[in-house]
Amino acid sequence: MHPVLRSPRYLSAVGLAWSPLCLGVIVLHKNLVNSTWSDSMLSVIPPMIVKLFICLSLWYVCKAIKLERLYLVKFAVTHILSLSIINAAWLFLILVYSKALDVVLKTDAWVKLFMNSFPIFLGVGVSLYFTWALGYYLVLADETLRAREQEVLEQRLFASQAELNALKTTIHPHFLFNSLNMIGPLMAKSPERARVFVSQLSEFLLYSLKYGKKQQVTVRDEVEHISNYLAIEAERLGERLKLNLSVDQTLLSCTVMPLILLPLVENAVKHGIQQSLEGGVLSISIKPDADDCGGDAGNPAYLAVEIENSYEKPARSMIGEGLGLDTLKKRMSVYYGSSARATIAKSDTTFKVMLRLPLRPAPTGSVENGAE
Repeated sequence: MHPVLRSPRYLSAVGLAWSPLCLGVIVLHKNLVNSTWSDSMLSVIPPMIVKLFICLSLWYVCKAIKLERLYLVKFAVTHILSLSIINAAWLFLILVYSKALDVVLKTDAWVKLFMNSFPIFLGVGVSLYFTWALGYYLVLADETLRAREQEVLEQRLFASQAELNALKTTIHPHFLFNSLNMIGPLMAKSPERARVFVSQLSEFLLYSLKYGKKQQVTVRDEVEHISNYLAIEAERLGERLKLNLSVDQTLLSCTVMPLILLPLVENAVKHGIQQSLEGGVLSISIKPDADDCGGDAGNPAYLAVEIENSYEKPARSMIGEGLGLDTLKKRMSVYYGSSARATIAKSDTTFKVMLRLPLRPAPTGSVENGAE
């Protein structure tokens, strides 16, 4: 769309800026050709109104004549031809207008006045052409830059989604294999526990399928998701997995990036608790960094997530260790920008991940709870 026509304010601004320009041309015309104020106004104002529409239409000429580094000569020649044609047409219209005035007023003074002021109109036409063309090319350059930034952002989002899908494929096959192997023995030992186990597994997988495609989910959804995951892992690890879960209830309706907790919890279990013969403690804390859920524009609130697990340094590096955290950092960078932070505190016995996320209240009806 034409940049001036995108908003009534832009069109009004151009109109207001054109008025002093017309006044300047009138003054120039009066002084150079020694005409009266009324003659200069009648000679200048109508042609300048036509010139305004010509300058507005120049946008489409600039869009058609693209500035390319390898074709500067072609670019210059094309614009010179365009300038010549447009100015010739404008000057011809002024001549026709002058002849019309002579016919209406029954005189030959206006054509003579036009011939005397021809250099003025020629100079104004050339100056306005290059001024508007420069302005339009600056607008086109800005639009190109914005389009490229948008394209980069879309590519980053696409890459982030691809990494998320890759992360899902690394988690679910091993997790499903272990979980399905447990169903048979669990049914023989306790059918009721097996029923609950299958229900939790179903809810866990359904959440991953449904909510992984959403732009935002509630803290409640994420907590329920990792609770199902930990309940399933607790059946496999037994007393080796000790859980301390602390969630500020005022945060449950606030929104976060989907599947933000699972990679951290899965890493804690897989590379921490599971690697120890005696197991260990997994501590999860979700609390605000400010007093209110929504914060304010000047002092936004933040959500603090801390996930700490017992840790024993393995004799050799585990395959895939750190993949979930690296992927999560990239996703956070795309989703939150620079306003989110992830830090790690590691010792010989513990591994702790701390997230600081902008707190966003859930818009009414925008985020569903549970799975369908």
